Amino acid sequence: MASVFESVAKSVVRELDPKGGLIPVDSLWSSSSFRPYCLLARKLSSSWFWKPRYQCLNLSIRDILEPDAPEPDVERDIPFHIKDCVDGELQVKVELKALGQGKLAGGAAASASARASVSALRLRVPPRAWEAMSKERRLRRPEHKILQQVQRCGRDLFVVTEVLQTQEDLEATRACKQEGSGQFSLPGALRMLGQGQGHLNQEKTVTIPSGSTLAFQAALLVIGPDWEIYHIPSKNQRTFPLPKKDRKPASGLLSHISLSYFKMRLPSASADIVSDGDIEDQMPVTEDFQGLQVEAKVHADGLKDLSRELCGQMLAGLGQALREEQALEALEEALEQGLCCGGPVPPDAPGGAILECLVSSSGEVEEELARPILYLVQALTGLSETQRVLLAEALETGDLSRQLQLVHSVLEQSSPWQERRAVSLPQELLGGSWDSEAPAWVLLEECHLELQEDVPQVSWRPEAQGRTCALYSCLALLVPL
Repeated sequence: MASVFESVAKSVVRELDPKGGLIPVDSLWSSSSFRPYCLLARKLSSSWFWKPRYQCLNLSIRDILEPDAPEPDVERDIPFHIKDCVDGELQVKVELKALGQGKLAGGAAASASARASVSALRLRVPPRAWEAMSKERRLRRPEHKILQQVQRCGRDLFVVTEVLQTQEDLEATRACKQEGSGQFSLPGALRMLGQGQGHLNQEKTVTIPSGSTLAFQAALLVIGPDWEIYHIPSKNQRTFPLPKKDRKPASGLLSHISLSYFKMRLPSASADIVSDGDIEDQMPVTEDFQGLQVEAKVHADGLKDLSRELCGQMLAGLGQALREEQALEALEEALEQGLCCGGPVPPDAPGGAILECLVSSSGEVEEELARPILYLVQALTGLSETQRVLLAEALETGDLSRQLQLVHSVLEQSSPWQERRAVSLPQELLGGSWDSEAPAWVLLEECHLELQEDVPQVSWRPEAQGRTCALYSCLALLVPL
C-alpha cells in the first residue's frame, strides 16, 4: 500500500495547484525540515525523465549571511479546509454449467477507501523581504563550509520561499478489502463437491502532526561576488559558475559519456547516432518512452564489459544498499564527489563493495563505469523504500526480466504521459497471481498508479511518470547484470 502521507500531500497539491508550482513533500519524516528561508541542496539528476531531489541542509539563509539577525516575518494566507473521501466497490459473480458434467461457480468482491480531512495554511516570504535582505546582508567571510561542500559536489542551492502547513493534527486512513469464494460439483459414481472462501483486509492510518509541511516552493540561490534569489531561473543558471576546465559536474548528464556509447540506432531512426560536438545538445533524445529507452540503453551499454565476477560483486553490494536508504544515499554522494572532483576515493567511503569495482589501481573513479552506476543509484533513490526492498528480494531470486517487460508495457501504452488513460496489462507477464500482495502489483502501485484486479489494468496518471521511469531505468540496468 502506497505511503499515506505522500498520497495526502499530492492530493492537496492537485486540488490547490494543478499547474505544478508547489512540490509535494514525499515523507512524514522530512516534513518538519521544510520551513521558509531554509536551505536545500538539489541533487543533480543523470536523467531527463525524473525530477531532481531536494535535500534539507538543516540551515537557514541567515546562517550564510551577516549580520546575523532573524529573518523577516512571513505572510500568512487565509486558512483552508479540504475533506477528501473516496470509496469504491466492485463485485463479480461467475457460474459455469456443462450438461451432465457438473458446475463451477465463484464470486469476488473488492473495495477501497481513502479518507483525510486537512486544515492547512500557506506561509509565504513576501518579495519585499528578499529586497531588504539583499540590501542589508552580505555573504559571510570566510564563506560557510556548506557552500564549499555543495560546490565541490556540483549541486545547486535553493531557499524555501513558500510552504503549505497543516494547522491541526490530522488522521489519514487508506483501506482495501478483498473477498473471494467458489464452489464446484462433479457428477458420477463418486460425486465430488467442494467450496472455499477467503478474504484480505488492509488498513493503514497515519497521524500527521500540526505544523507539518505538505508542500513547498523554492527559489534558486545564486552565489557570485554576492548573493541573489531567482524565482524563475533560466535553464543554464547555476548556484556557482561552472569551472573553466574540461571536467564538468555530474549535471552534465549525457555529455560525459563516451562517444562510442552513442553508436546505436533509434527504433525509428534511419541512421546511427553520431555526434561531433556536445552530445547533450545534439543527441536526439525525446521526452517520451523512446527517449527513456535510449537513455537507459546508453548507460546499460557502459556496463557490458564488466566481468562475471565484478557483476556478482556489484549486485551483492547493491542488494545490501537497497535495504539501507542512508547507505544508498552515501554511495550516491561518494560517486558524485569522485566524478565531479576527481582524485582518489577514500578507502573508508560508503558502498565499499561497489566502489571496489569502479576504482582504478590509483584509487580514482573509473568514469566509464562509474557514470552508469551513478545513473542506476540515482534511479534507485527515486523509488520508495518498499520498491527497493522488493528489488533487493528479486535480485536474490533473479526474477527481474518479467517486471521489466511489465513496466515497459505500461510506459509504452501510456505515452504520451501527460494524459490520463486506462492501460491493459498482458496476462502472461503477471505470473501466477495478480492481487495487492503480488510484487508486480506493489511495484506499480508505489509509482502512484491505480490498479484493478478483475480486469488487469492500470489507470495511468501524469504524476506517476517520474517514479515509473525511474523504476524502468533500474530494471533496464539490473537485468543485464
